[in-house]
Amino acid sequence: MLKTIILLTGSPDHLHALSLLLREHNPGLSICTDVAASELDLLEPEELRDARLVCFGNAGPIPDNLVRQIGHGAYRFYSAAVQHPAHAPSTAAEAAEDAACLSVIAQAIGNDPRFDAVIGIETVTLPPDVETAARERIAFTKLAHLFWRMSHAIACEAELSDVERKRLN
Repeated sequence: MLKTIILLTGSPDHLHALSLLLREHNPGLSICTDVAASELDLLEPEELRDARLVCFGNAGPIPDNLVRQIGHGAYRFYSAAVQHPAHAPSTAAEAAEDAACLSVIAQAIGNDPRFDAVIGIETVTLPPDVETAARERIAFTKLAHLFWRMSHAIACEAELSDVERKRLN
């Protein structure tokens, strides 16, 4: 039974808001926010068995041996400047097309074949003259929206397997 979400973010400012959102769906859920990615190996195996790991933004690398111990999966929410996250551009034309795209992605992580599956994705085509700050704002807004849409499943469902895909222009 899912009892704990270990929540890692690239920014401490996001922890509080994301924790409140998850607790709104599952008030009995314990949210662990006081551990860094580098300290995950300090958690007890019993704690990991009833936990789900959720990384939002750039939370750093997660050791594979630790991911295998987490009973309810490990998931990463991130953005990438690609149109098709699983396929690198093979031509200069495809690379130029990808530069105008931004994808926000929810992905299961780990060495097991059921992991590395994209479980949520939104792709946006950006205007050609978008500035870096605007691109970062768009990326964060879309990433937060993807997390919000999936928050009930994150907080309440035993497995996250439904793939959400949405193309926004």
